[in-house]
Amino acid sequence: MTIEIKEYIEMGRFNSKKAGYYVLEHDAPSPDEQEIIESIPFMQGVYDFSMLLGERVFDNRTVTVKLIRPLTSYDDRKQLEQQAKEELLLVGIQPIYDSWLDGCHWLGKCESISAEDKHETNSLVLTVVFNCYPFALKNASGYSDEFDLDYFVDGVDQWTGFKVAGKRKILLINEGVNATSPILFSNNSMELITEDGEKVQIQKGENQDLFFKLKRGENYLTIIGNGHLHFTTETEVMV
Repeated sequence: MTIEIKEYIEMGRFNSKKAGYYVLEHDAPSPDEQEIIESIPFMQGVYDFSMLLGERVFDNRTVTVKLIRPLTSYDDRKQLEQQAKEELLLVGIQPIYDSWLDGCHWLGKCESISAEDKHETNSLVLTVVFNCYPFALKNASGYSDEFDLDYFVDGVDQWTGFKVAGKRKILLINEGVNATSPILFSNNSMELITEDGEKVQIQKGENQDLFFKLKRGENYLTIIGNGHLHFTTETEVMV
């Protein structure tokens, strides 16, 4: 009797389930923090400046998945090993869909693949290591007017495209775990003003100012101009 494959990892053209692999082990430890800790002479203890910008900053995380392809001939095992390496190692950073996650995906690249050929059981074992962005990203866009069942159930139901005639005040809710820099699409030049009075100049077309971030939770913004402005970004989740 064949055991149904339920767990899988998918990146680009590689899908472990379709290729007949079972997931043996899965490891996705929390990412390391970028700590800035200083000991000041004549002062007790140490000072932690890691949250100088208001949030903790993390390095990339390593996700390791061990796969097994049982009951496979020697020639097929060698071919499958080569195929996996070609499909995973020759591409750059892109979404990695992992059944271990619920409604999210990783963003990263395959760092290494080590193969173990088990002749006694006619099995191929692959240990695949991914270098990933520290946060998982929700499959449903954090800011999108498109209807999505998963997003509608557990996300924030909000409009993200706005028609502006002179001046308009809007509310955007960032449901992610940290501040994020959205991509703005505009059909005309406009000006965006934050709650703190920061002014962001928006040009016609696609815009992204990495210094302009939507803080976690409610963001009250003012748009000045004439036309249509749309916000889009991905919601980050710590898992």
